[in-house]
Amino acid sequence: MCEMNLEAELFTLQDSNAKLVAALQEANSSVEEWKKQLAEYQEETDRLRDQVAELEAQLGHPAAGQTGREELGRSLEELEALLSAKDQEIHNLQSKKTDVGELEKEREEAMERLQELETRNSELEDRVQNAEKTLASSQEEREQAEVEVRRIIEVLDVKIGDLNDLRQSLAKFIDK
Repeated sequence: MCEMNLEAELFTLQDSNAKLVAALQEANSSVEEWKKQLAEYQEETDRLRDQVAELEAQLGHPAAGQTGREELGRSLEELEALLSAKDQEIHNLQSKKTDVGELEKEREEAMERLQELETRNSELEDRVQNAEKTLASSQEEREQAEVEVRRIIEVLDVKIGDLNDLRQSLAKFIDK
C-alpha cells in the first residue's frame, strides 16, 4: 500500500513537473517575443527621433511650436526610459523562472505596459504628422509672402523708373 502511494505521488510529481516545464517554456517564448517587441519599439523611437530632428533642421529656427517639439523630445526620452525599464523587466523575468504564477502576473503587467507604449507611440506619430503638416503650411505661407514681396518690388521698380522719367522731364521743362 505504501508502494502504491509512492507510485501515485511519483506520477503526480511527474505530471506537475511536466506542467511546470511547459509553463516555463511558454514563459521563455513570451520573453523572446517581448525582446522582439522591445527591439521594434526602440527602432520606432529612433525613427521618430530622426523625424523630429529632421523637422527641426527644416525649420532652421525656433518657432511657436518649439515647446511642442521639446515636449515631443521629452516624450521620446520617456519612451526610451520605459523601453529600458521593459528590458530590465525581461532580465528579471528570466531570473525568476521558478515561480510560474508570478511570471504570468508579470507578463500580464508587461502586456499592459506594452499596450501603453503602443498608445504612446501612436500619439507620438500623430504629433510628428501634425508637426510635418505645420511645417508644410509654414513653408507655403513663406513662399507666398516671397512671391508677393517680389511682385511689390517689381511694381516699385516701375514706379521709381516712372518717377525718374518724370523728374528728368521736369528738369528739362525747367531748363527751357
